[in-house]
Amino acid sequence: MSDSPPLTLFRALMDHLHSQTGDAPQWPWLFHEMVAREYRRERDRGVSYSGDIFKDRDDDRSVALKPEPKSVRELYQLCKNNARGCLTIDRSAYWLLGWEWPNQGSERGRRADLVGLNVQGGLTVFECKLEGNSETPFTALLQGLDYLACLTSEPSMLKIQQGFDAWKAKPDVIPPERFEQCEPNSDAVSEVIVMAPSGYYDQHCRSRRGEGWNTLADHTRTEANMLAMRFAVTDFHSTKATWYSSSTLKRGSK
Repeated sequence: MSDSPPLTLFRALMDHLHSQTGDAPQWPWLFHEMVAREYRRERDRGVSYSGDIFKDRDDDRSVALKPEPKSVRELYQLCKNNARGCLTIDRSAYWLLGWEWPNQGSERGRRADLVGLNVQGGLTVFECKLEGNSETPFTALLQGLDYLACLTSEPSMLKIQQGFDAWKAKPDVIPPERFEQCEPNSDAVSEVIVMAPSGYYDQHCRSRRGEGWNTLADHTRTEANMLAMRFAVTDFHSTKATWYSSSTLKRGSK
């Protein structure tokens, strides 16, 4: 029997870094791995909203006064009317389920901007920003993770599944292609996607406050941690968007 102590998290991460070769920066993988582990820990705490989480807003005609919520609602309706609720980011498809979903205790101000499913059934939170927003992509990413960790907890997923079943049974809800058998699946890869116009990303490439986030954008996830963190470029006026990468602004985008 070995007397060797169990590996600490730090030793395990260090051993992985030792095994890597090449000239790619190490910190994006390290950042992603540590955030993913913390996401799983927070999810397992079981924090959930006290009321219904799945908000059916298909017939909501309320007017958003602030530009960002207005853009989110318009994008949701555009996808619903023109693409059966499907938002496509390059070759990746997402079935949008709703906007401004609550997720924590009785807190009314903490709402996920836009929520959907990927084709595996993984819950996806879109954190949406407009050009001129002073919050860096790092901050936006953490905000989305805060919501996702609560929405994917066991009690939240039970509520979301119940709400989804009732919503999908409506005669006017027709699943988009590839989503016919899709439903919320807590075992699938969950995602946080920061979504913004190219001008938002451009302004934060020029600022040192969030320096390095665009390098992180090239590293989406590892196979083991079941969490994807990504950045997408959109003008909020199309059912199609593009993934951001460190070369996106050089080649042009939506």
